[in-house]
Amino acid sequence: MITFMEAVQAAYPNGIYGWDGVNKETLTISNVSDIDFDLIEQKRAELQAAEPLRLLREQRNQLLAVTDWRMVSDYPGTNQTEWQTYRQALRDITTQTPSLDSNGQLTGITWPTLPND
Repeated sequence: MITFMEAVQAAYPNGIYGWDGVNKETLTISNVSDIDFDLIEQKRAELQAAEPLRLLREQRNQLLAVTDWRMVSDYPGTNQTEWQTYRQALRDITTQTPSLDSNGQLTGITWPTLPND
C-alpha cells in the first residue's frame, strides 16, 4: 500500500515537507503555495498500479544475486547450462502480469524451477 507521503514525494520530488500525519490540511511543501491534492492522489494511484511489478523485480533481482556465483568461468558444477536457463527465465519473468493479494503479496506469478545441484 502506497502511503500518502510517498505520493506527496512523487508529486513534489524537490519539496521539503511538513505534516502532522493526520490532516491533509496541515501539509506544507517548501516553494509550493497551492498544493494540488488531486495530483497527489493521481501519483498514489500510479505508484499503487506499479507496485506489483516493482515487487516482482525486487524479488527477481534477489534470486539473480544469490545465483551470480554460478556464472563465473570456474564454476565447478556440470549443470551451468541449466543455471543459465533458470537465470534467463528470471530475467524474462517481468513479461508476466503480477498482482497483489490483500496482504500485499505477489500473486499471478509462475516462478521458474530451481535447477538441482
